[in-house]
Amino acid sequence: MLIKLKTNQGELKVKDVLDIDFDMSVKEANGKFVVRINKNYTDTELYNTKKEAEERMLDLADMRNSLEEEFRQF
Repeated sequence: MLIKLKTNQGELKVKDVLDIDFDMSVKEANGKFVVRINKNYTDTELYNTKKEAEERMLDLADMRNSLEEEFRQF
């Protein structure tokens, strides 16, 4: 599964979700909130509230966990 990300320089990247070293948190950016994926990448979306960003972060964690579980089944 591919995920759309931005680098710290604002460059758009698409990465395989299983290749990403996740260390997620939510940070404020100009009055909006963004999911920080790790020290190099953020989510492409900005959220109006911290709660929305946290929900996205949890969705990403669930997505990654589901993919890992699928691979364990093989």
